Amino acid sequence: MTLDLEALREGWDFEAKLAAGRDGRGHLPESLWETYSAMANTHGGVMVLGAREEEDGRLVVHGLHQVDKLERDLWNLLANSEKISCNLLDRNSVKRLEVEGRNLLVLHIPRAERRQRPVFINNNPLRGTFVRTYEGDRRASETTVRRMLADAGEQPRDGEILEHFNFSDLDPESLAAYRNLFRSNFPGHPFLSGSDQEMLRQLGGWARDRANAKEGITLAGLLMFGRQRSILDRLPHFQLDYRHHPASAAAGGPRWLDRVSLDGTWPGNLFDFYCKVIVKLRDGLRVPFLMGPDLFRRDESPQHEALREAMVNALIHGDYLASGGIRIFRLHNGFEFHNPGLLRLPVEQIRAGGKSDCRNPSLQQMFQMIGAGDKAGSGFPKILQAWREQHWRAPALEEDVEQEEVCLRLATISLFPPEVTEEMERRFPKRLARLDETGRLALATAILEGRVTNGRLQELTDRHPRDITFLLKRLVNEQYLVGNDKRRWSAYTLVQGSPVSPEPSSQHNEPSSQHNESSSQHSEPSSQHSEPSSQHSEPSSQHNEMSLPRQEGLPVLVEEIRVRQRSAPAKVEAAILALCTDEFLSAQDLAIALRRGIDTLKNHYISKMIREGRLEARYPDQPTHPFQAYRARSSERGIKG
Repeated sequence: MTLDLEALREGWDFEAKLAAGRDGRGHLPESLWETYSAMANTHGGVMVLGAREEEDGRLVVHGLHQVDKLERDLWNLLANSEKISCNLLDRNSVKRLEVEGRNLLVLHIPRAERRQRPVFINNNPLRGTFVRTYEGDRRASETTVRRMLADAGEQPRDGEILEHFNFSDLDPESLAAYRNLFRSNFPGHPFLSGSDQEMLRQLGGWARDRANAKEGITLAGLLMFGRQRSILDRLPHFQLDYRHHPASAAAGGPRWLDRVSLDGTWPGNLFDFYCKVIVKLRDGLRVPFLMGPDLFRRDESPQHEALREAMVNALIHGDYLASGGIRIFRLHNGFEFHNPGLLRLPVEQIRAGGKSDCRNPSLQQMFQMIGAGDKAGSGFPKILQAWREQHWRAPALEEDVEQEEVCLRLATISLFPPEVTEEMERRFPKRLARLDETGRLALATAILEGRVTNGRLQELTDRHPRDITFLLKRLVNEQYLVGNDKRRWSAYTLVQGSPVSPEPSSQHNEPSSQHNESSSQHSEPSSQHSEPSSQHSEPSSQHNEMSLPRQEGLPVLVEEIRVRQRSAPAKVEAAILALCTDEFLSAQDLAIALRRGIDTLKNHYISKMIREGRLEARYPDQPTHPFQAYRARSSERGIKG
């Protein structure tokens, strides 16, 4: 049964709890309910009672002496609304497992549906709601809880009638242009027979509250057709940003080749943003033209349709009450679409299609009437199919719980670009022949995207998750990959340096000691990672650990951070400044030196220190640049901790 536990740890968010109690006979720990809430509010996961994870990542089975009593206590507390707000488990969700003659309880906790969130404990949503991060369970902020509560309601987010706003807050040219586009797609449609106000009423941009007879512009109407200043009066964090980044950022070169942002030169609403940007996205897509059945050239390919779906999805699913805004990047080898707000459906459901749960249904209808998007839940499958036709890497849909935003990455590169194959040959000379296609794909993904996971390989291949678990363990044992030091969402990166080529290991079931190394998980795996070849003029950020700068007093400070699982934030910041005193270092370099996850360093330290002016980025306007690195500001240099 060891393999089953390893497969669970590999493919799911995983947590092991001893559940021994003070007398060692067994008791449900309070932390169980915090983890239950966190998993339910995030991506779901698996919790094992009766085992413990050691500091080195090993899973030690202790067993449960009173497994019957613990299971009864579990069901009783799940039924107690004073303890937990929502029971998501049934009899199939709780399994008994016998390992080495010891009993365990395995809980499969699903992601709660939108209407069930937030899942909270102790009858207190503001203090008892938890979310799951790479570092474990974190109490959700009050803002996050209120957004969950708003999403759980039946009232559409964009249906709010806005007080103190009227038609003067809308841009008449935007309305006229929309009407013309609507008419060209649906000539003679009855929505077009009346005034602009009547058209808006039919589309959900103008509404009347039947309870109190109040009527006016809705949030959807303002977002779609409003003037920039009026939108910002209602939504201070509103942001629309499109950037076309160059292939590489040479010193003194342009930060971007083209940009559309809220600069006051255009109305600044969603409709105008869509019209401006969709043309730029289409022009950036190079695919062979096709002949239609009438033997005329088809100017729009399935890939163009996919880009339109991706952009509209970002606009209609965005949570405009949150910060972050809509950000769309055109890269030299792909596209990125960022929108604020978390997913309302599980990623697996979105990829499968067939179900739609739009945050802003009036915006969705407005775009539908101009031929952009539909309500059938088929948008993402269309994108998958379009990318599959070109043999490009599968789209990556990622949800950042800590930043509360969603990112869709569409890379226009093959599964095995020539430069990546060359890089693999350079790193592992005469060793690639030992690997099958999936093994090579795992290495290529680690190069292109900064890391590889079981879930990502499932998206790229048709291999079973358990087979992928075997493969990843083998790649670690044979020193192709190194695992992160967290068992949550296991991720792997390429080994650093040029390891000695070992004999192929037959002990694939045993976790390698390499799992103790820090993860180089990249919180923003840009598709720009496709240029790691030696042709690139930028210096590679992939130093091995011994190449990091050594200064007087530095090893003591760094070693103190390395040997402790938790350290005071001030000490970690001092260590970062000391490491970055004389040169730019990547987040991966810092993660290796300090034995911390990249996500932890970037989200909790690097971004904060940049805001405070203590660190500077090599490419400040390209956060996902493949050679992004950081250096201490001149005022901070010389700090030794």
